[in-house]
Amino acid sequence: MSSRFQLRGHTMEGLRWQLFDTYGSRARIIRAERVQTGGVFGIGATTSFEVTVEVDGGPASNPAATYRGRSAAERAFRRPASTRRGLADLLADADDGDDAGSSPRAMVVSTQKPDFDAILGRMAERIGDGPGRHALAAAVPDAGVPGAGVLDSDVVDAGLPDAGTGVPQLSTVPGDLVVLVGLRDQPLRTAWTMAGALEGGVELRTSGDYRSNGVGHVLIDSPEVEKVQALAAVDGKPLLIAFSVGARGSSSPSALASLRPDQLWLVVDAAHKPDDTQTWVRQVSWHAVPDALAVLGSADTATPETVNELGYPLGWVDGYQATSPIF
Repeated sequence: MSSRFQLRGHTMEGLRWQLFDTYGSRARIIRAERVQTGGVFGIGATTSFEVTVEVDGGPASNPAATYRGRSAAERAFRRPASTRRGLADLLADADDGDDAGSSPRAMVVSTQKPDFDAILGRMAERIGDGPGRHALAAAVPDAGVPGAGVLDSDVVDAGLPDAGTGVPQLSTVPGDLVVLVGLRDQPLRTAWTMAGALEGGVELRTSGDYRSNGVGHVLIDSPEVEKVQALAAVDGKPLLIAFSVGARGSSSPSALASLRPDQLWLVVDAAHKPDDTQTWVRQVSWHAVPDALAVLGSADTATPETVNELGYPLGWVDGYQATSPIF
């Protein structure tokens, strides 16, 4: 027996994840409509989406909660293969955003400096793709799709989860965008420990509700992110952004909907009430696809294993690489 209802949200992707989180594969969207409110002749209007959903049977538990029953190979996942873009593509996209009236706070990066091509050439040679301005896709091809398993060689080269243990590995690929999402200063604290563990270092920024002296701050959904990402690639480092979620627009989980990170880590406190953690994690997962957990406070509670119920593998625990994907 099936039932129908209507649902509204900021993005179609967010709506799909919300439905999947609640009903699994039994829910399907049979009608979708773009809704614009406010503005004058469409200018300045707010866009949302209203969908009609048909569900077979009643609500299901979160399908991610079945994680602990999967094999190690099935747990070794990464987001669908979004194209690794070259530096020129990143800068061009960011410049297009500026032309369209995006954030005036975005830093200006000139590609006309006489030594810019030389810098790109040195970076490309360092990552083994020859001289010149090349796409990162040519140097480090994507590997791994959900449910398909991951080759061991790809795991080592691209910073993917280790297929033998299921423990996600932090990406070290130059220019990779790694976003750490959590509450207050917890993402930044975790980012610092990750930065200290990588021999080549990282490019670090904060975003959202929390700022720190000496660390640059960016709007998570602005072209500025792509520019900093391009500069990180030139410098041979991954870009880590510590995103502190909150209620305001620039720190709302919905700001993640337009982002295409190479890795998305959820920074959770094992000592917090599981229901409270579930609430904000679910909001984030409606707008983005988490890859792994970075856990704090595992020694401050007698039941750190409650984070397993979130359905994502452990990759980082109290400042160190995890040794198992679950507690």
